[in-house]
Amino acid sequence: MNIQKIIEKNRDAVVLVDVQKTGAEQNQKQISIRGTGFVINQDGRFITNAHVYNQISKEDLEYIGISIPGEVDEKNLTHYDRYPVKLLAIDEENDVALMQIVADGKKFKTVDGIGHSERLQEGEDIVFIGYPLATEMLNMGFGLTMTANKAMVSSIKRRGTDGSFHFFLIDGHINNGSSGSPVFSVETGKVVGIASAKISAKIQMPNGLIADIPANMGICRPIKYVESLLK
Repeated sequence: MNIQKIIEKNRDAVVLVDVQKTGAEQNQKQISIRGTGFVINQDGRFITNAHVYNQISKEDLEYIGISIPGEVDEKNLTHYDRYPVKLLAIDEENDVALMQIVADGKKFKTVDGIGHSERLQEGEDIVFIGYPLATEMLNMGFGLTMTANKAMVSSIKRRGTDGSFHFFLIDGHINNGSSGSPVFSVETGKVVGIASAKISAKIQMPNGLIADIPANMGICRPIKYVESLLK
């Protein structure tokens, strides 16, 4: 499938998971962006990584929400709508979580279908859509910036205990903020995985700082793990 069509069909179903609190000074909002998610049902159920949810402190859970692309104005600028959310189910072993947008009666756009991750093959092209380095981009004045990244399945990893499909590696960076991004098969246009983690090398610098050098690899979880959360 054409990558432009994949982006066009799915961009409005890709959400930004954040924590927003109102500061003491001039009621200024404090925004901490935690990751990405994607809507799988019109009632507002969406998927993200378990670690995106787990990294939020108990004190901040009441401030968690999602921002979702909304109206596009005459300047072609996208305005985001924000909603509170709640956790429905979590699978920490496989790093996936099912959450719910809290918005009575509202219908949401969903990703264009769930594929079969078991059919993935090494060398297959994929594209993932999300909000990499969203906090950093926001602080640099870029606003909320959704991006799409094309990569290839570079390796499929199976569990040593039973040979089941555990995760797959791609030849692309998965940055902070990308966690929870839907991974689409370019061939079918369906979601086959969830961007989960980056691989990097930490190197000691002469000034005592640690440089985090990203490898050209990222870890993705197969979409099959979502099925058990939906039961």
